[in-house]
Amino acid sequence: MDGPVFDAMLKTALEEALRQDMEETPAPPPLSRRQRKRMRRLLSNPESAWAPEMETGRRLRNPARWLAAAVIAALLTGAAAASLVLGGGERFRQMFEEDVWAADYYGNAADTEQLLGMGAGMDTTLVESGGLRFEMLDAIFDGQIAMLDLRMTVLDKALTEQLRENGPLFRDMELLWEDSGDMTSWGYSARSWEMSEDLEEGEYSLIFSIGGEDLSAGGQCGIHFGDLVYYNEQGREEVLLPGEWDLSVTLRPTELLRLEPGAVCRVNGVDWILDNVVLSPLALGLDFHREEDGRHSDWSPARDLSIRLKSGETLDVRGSRSEARNDSRVDVRIEFPMPLDLEQAESLQVCGVDIPLHES
Repeated sequence: MDGPVFDAMLKTALEEALRQDMEETPAPPPLSRRQRKRMRRLLSNPESAWAPEMETGRRLRNPARWLAAAVIAALLTGAAAASLVLGGGERFRQMFEEDVWAADYYGNAADTEQLLGMGAGMDTTLVESGGLRFEMLDAIFDGQIAMLDLRMTVLDKALTEQLRENGPLFRDMELLWEDSGDMTSWGYSARSWEMSEDLEEGEYSLIFSIGGEDLSAGGQCGIHFGDLVYYNEQGREEVLLPGEWDLSVTLRPTELLRLEPGAVCRVNGVDWILDNVVLSPLALGLDFHREEDGRHSDWSPARDLSIRLKSGETLDVRGSRSEARNDSRVDVRIEFPMPLDLEQAESLQVCGVDIPLHES
């Protein structure tokens, strides 16, 4: 079979595989750990597709064809719907493990390796216009928390000096969620090239965290940036680079551990009823209500939380928390400092009440 004929057949097979994949109504089965590892290896190092032949000293006629054949095989097994550009989770795994306090957070109950199976589809990996470049390097999702790792590069070196004091500030920055329902919480942290040896001059690392149990249904999530600005010595805002930049990821539906215990927690003479528990490796959500009238106390359920492990050990639940409350309701969400191995968790203890996490 000569080259042109093979290339034509290869193109036809690719197009037919993609067409069939898009037309199928049922969702594809989730990839196994082995398949995910293989896809990540192929995407991060295409040469690995033909590395065994090169190690034996044999010369391949056209290595690109072998890689294309591997991609076709992945498409025909249902991997196409999972997006060929997946966040692999490796950057976030390293980020958690390099935390100087990592050893103090949950000990052996922490599991960073599971982040490698939480990749989210990165719809936009590179946006470059108006003097800025955004690169999405990694994305993970556990059902409640989505984390995005972006690198922003200021292409005009003359502007880097003006950004030294303020850092990257935008006139408009918003989260765009395709579901117009309840808005999720989100925030970001930024590191400049002066704060990290991993960055070149003019580069910034932007880590976004997006939270909310409504995310578990999946969908497309976008981040919009508009007009890079800074504040001069008089405190006035000046536009450095006008423009708009948009990136998006697709979160796949993810099952969460949900409980409706109806447990009663008596605090300061008031009965608070625990309506919902939502648990994932990166976060814990709790919803309480009370039936008695009166003003609420300043009690926070996040102050009296622990997780009992199957080994008998008890872990204090720590992490950043957000609360929404009124006189009759308290909703709290805690983001863990390390990903928790849920298989080791036996029960949740709230105000002395033990809530089993698994069926006996």
